[in-house]
Amino acid sequence: MDVEIKETELVRAEKETMLETSDRNERMDKEILLHGKRYRILRLLGHGKGGYSYLAECEGRPVVVKQIHHEPCDYYRFGNKIEAERRDCQRLKNAGIRIPEMLDIDTNAEQIIKEYIDGPTVSELIHDGGSVKDYLPQVREMASRAQACGLNIDYYPANFVVSGGELWYVDYECNDYMPEWDFEHWGIRRWLPAVEGRPYREEDFDAVCAFLIALNRSDKRHINWNWARFEWMIEHPAFDKSAIRSIGLWWERDRIVGAAIYDMYFGEAFCAALPGHEAICPAILDYACRELRDDTGLGIAICDNSRSEIEAAEAAGFAPDEQSETVLRLGLDKLRRRVLPEGYGFVELDPAEQPEDFQWLLWQGFDHGTDYEEFRRSDPIIPQRRPHLNKRLSLAAAAPDGALAAYGCVWYRPDTDYAYVEPVCTVPAHRGKGIAAALVSEALTRAGALGAGEAYVLSDLPFYEKLGFEKARQYTFYRKP
Repeated sequence: MDVEIKETELVRAEKETMLETSDRNERMDKEILLHGKRYRILRLLGHGKGGYSYLAECEGRPVVVKQIHHEPCDYYRFGNKIEAERRDCQRLKNAGIRIPEMLDIDTNAEQIIKEYIDGPTVSELIHDGGSVKDYLPQVREMASRAQACGLNIDYYPANFVVSGGELWYVDYECNDYMPEWDFEHWGIRRWLPAVEGRPYREEDFDAVCAFLIALNRSDKRHINWNWARFEWMIEHPAFDKSAIRSIGLWWERDRIVGAAIYDMYFGEAFCAALPGHEAICPAILDYACRELRDDTGLGIAICDNSRSEIEAAEAAGFAPDEQSETVLRLGLDKLRRRVLPEGYGFVELDPAEQPEDFQWLLWQGFDHGTDYEEFRRSDPIIPQRRPHLNKRLSLAAAAPDGALAAYGCVWYRPDTDYAYVEPVCTVPAHRGKGIAAALVSEALTRAGALGAGEAYVLSDLPFYEKLGFEKARQYTFYRKP
C-alpha cells in the first residue's frame, strides 16, 4: 500500500543518539579477558542510560558484552548498577519474560556477558516501515506477566528483538509497576507510528466493524456505511472478494482511524476518517482514486451536510453528479406493530446453517425468477457466515403450505444504539399481503427489546415510510473520471 508515513520522533531520536555515540567502538577495548575467556569486540549494538552493549565473539560464538557506564542522568537515580542487572535478570526470569541468558559477570570491571539474540530490533522494523502489529500480542503477554509480578519492563522498542518469529526482551532493566509506565499507557506510543496505512487482511474484519461503529457513534453522517452493511456485503455472493486486499486501512496504534472500501466491486467506494483525523482524508481519497476505480472512474457518496468532506472531495478533483441515496430513520418508540396474515408464521433463518433455503428465498424475492432448476444452475450454494448476525433478528415468513414467502433481516449489536435493516424481500406470489411489513416490525421489536433505540435503512421506498420511517440523511455521489 503506497502510503507515506512520516518519520517518527522515536526514529529521529535514535538516529541522533547513534551519531552522538558512533565513536563508542573506539572507546571499548578491541578485546577483553573475563574469567579466562577472550572476547573480541566486533561492533556497537546500542546503549541506554545504564550501559553500552557490544556484539562480541568468543570461541566462535557471538555474544553480547555490556559495559556499565556512569554518565550523568537528570531524570533517573541509579544505585549499584551491576548488582541491579543481576537482580533484575532474576526477577525477569521469575516473571516468565523471554530474555537472553546471563553467561558471565565481572563485578569489578562492571561488565556482563549475555546470550546474543540474532534478529532485528523493533526499532529497526519501525524505521524500515514494517508493521509491528503481529508482535503486539507477544509484548502484551510480557506486560501481563510483568504486571502480575509487580513489574514494568522498559518498553522502548530498541530493547526488543524479533528472532524466529518470537519476541525477546534483550535488556535486563525492570522497575516496580506503575500504570503510567506500562505498555498500554507508555510503551504502545513508541511501538506504533501515529498513522500507518496498509491493505486489508482477513483478521482485520472486527477492527473494520469497530471503526464503522466509532464513525457512527455521534452524528450518524456515515450511517449509510455502518458495521452491518459491511458485514452483509463482505459475504454477499456479488462481492468481489478476490480484490479484498485493495481495501485500504489507516491505523493509529491498534485501531483503524480511516478507510477506503469498495462497494461490492470497483468503481464506487466509501472513504472516511474518524473525527480528529481529517488530515488523512486527502491520502484516503488519493488511494481510493488509484486503487478502487474502474474504467469509468470512481464515485463516492457524501452526506449533503458534510461540508468538510465535500470540500476535500472537490479539492481532489471530484464533482457531484445526479446519483444519490437516502437513509431513513425510525425511532423504535414510534414503531407500529404489524401482524402476519392468517396461516403464516415467523421462522428464524440462518444463512450459514440453511444456505439453500436462504439463497432460494432471496433469488425469488429479488426477482431472479421462480425456476428452481435455473436457480441451482446459476447460484452456487455457499454458507454465508456472518459472526455478528443475530438469528433471532433474521426472520422469514412461512406460508400455510410451508414454503418460505418473505425475508426481513435486522442487524443489532449491543455496543451500538441503533438497528439496521437489510435485506427485505417477498416472493412475487405472496406480495401485497403485508408480510414483509410484519417481518420488519417483528424483527425491530426484538431489536428494541435488546437495547436498540432507533433503526436505519438505506432506501427511499414508500414501504418504509408506511412503517413510520422518515428521511434522515441525503447523500450525493461525487465522481472523478
